[in-house]
Amino acid sequence: MKISLICGSPKGKNGASGRIIEALCDSLSGIAECVVCETAKQNAPDVVDAIRDSDALVFVSPLYADGLPSGLVRFLDEERSGIAAAAARAKVYAVINNGFYDARQNSIAVEMIECFCEASGLAWGRGLGMGGGGMIEGMPLGRFPLKKFGAALDTLAKNISGNESAENYFVEPDMPRFLYMIAANLGMKREMKKRQKK
Repeated sequence: MKISLICGSPKGKNGASGRIIEALCDSLSGIAECVVCETAKQNAPDVVDAIRDSDALVFVSPLYADGLPSGLVRFLDEERSGIAAAAARAKVYAVINNGFYDARQNSIAVEMIECFCEASGLAWGRGLGMGGGGMIEGMPLGRFPLKKFGAALDTLAKNISGNESAENYFVEPDMPRFLYMIAANLGMKREMKKRQKK
């Protein structure tokens, strides 16, 4: 089985999307050949060539203004027919993460990938929206406060390896919103101080 994981983040594999891809590859290890591509770092034709004959396509992206990053939108729009021809039998999945607490904020971006599938004639698998994405870069998935995240990615990996379709679902950190807001504000203040020193 060949699974192509396509990172749509402008940061490439260095951000939260890269961590999510790494976790999915770990879960799928020994089950499938995982191919990782980056729309922000690779030429579009090279990405299309890399995903050829895939059994599953997994788009992983941050949320930008309630939608997908413009680079990923452009890739999906300009390469739609090439993707459909290269991976005609693939089932498509999406993981969208954001810095807000509310995971449902990702629903429009998930629907954008669904619309791409409909327009290109590809089968839709399911989408996963993750709130509190800023924590993904610095904390281990599968442990507090990201225990739900680890479980959700394990479930998605099973869906992917089993070629299963299911309803979209959304997960938030294992902490109340007010604690997340306190942590987020402290993190922003630390980042501002770092940038002021430069």
